[in-house]
Amino acid sequence: MARRKNMKRRRVILGNTFHLIRENGMDNVSLQMIAEKSGISKSLLQSYYPHKAKLTNDIIRNLFNTLGQQVNNYDMANSNAPYARTKAFIYTIAILGMHDEGLDRIISEAFVSNATLDNWGVMLNDWIKANHLFDGIEVKESELETGIAFITSGIGRLYHDRKKHHLSAEALADYATSALMFSFLHYTSDEIEQALKDGHEIIESADMEVVHRAIDTMFDEGKEIFS
Repeated sequence: MARRKNMKRRRVILGNTFHLIRENGMDNVSLQMIAEKSGISKSLLQSYYPHKAKLTNDIIRNLFNTLGQQVNNYDMANSNAPYARTKAFIYTIAILGMHDEGLDRIISEAFVSNATLDNWGVMLNDWIKANHLFDGIEVKESELETGIAFITSGIGRLYHDRKKHHLSAEALADYATSALMFSFLHYTSDEIEQALKDGHEIIESADMEVVHRAIDTMFDEGKEIFS
């Protein structure tokens, strides 16, 4: 019972923090604001989350897992095309941030902070393993992990400077996928071109309104949360 109450309160805290950051940005949200919106004292809030960094990490982790689930639901995402699915995942993150100012605040925060940026790479690796994307494909795990760390950092910089470079969400996803495949996993240009084409077909099948609804409700009662 205590654990259930604990998770219920964490769900409330995370949901309220998520909405406050979407509305105001990370720098304009304090622990006191979160506590007041959650109907608890600041000291009780800090017994769950002593610092905003832990809150941010948990929100990004839940956002990441929600997006991963949604990408898996795209009509063509079950095709045997791991790099195409990786492109679709990166595209989904970028397109959401580009078209939703509130989500952009959270995504930008994730790419600015070294701690959360590292978590993006770890979580992308976890998503790949959980979905068995590279099972049966001859890929060195160390090279894959190094490549993901590299493209996570690079795509974060490009996402931050996307307006200056006039980059679309798909262009960002193409750069990241191409860099991973060519520089770290040594695929040919023809293989890369095919993966990007397959990825385009996957994102063409995506219903972004469904993805938005999943994000808006990811901390609702009954939804699995990670904390």
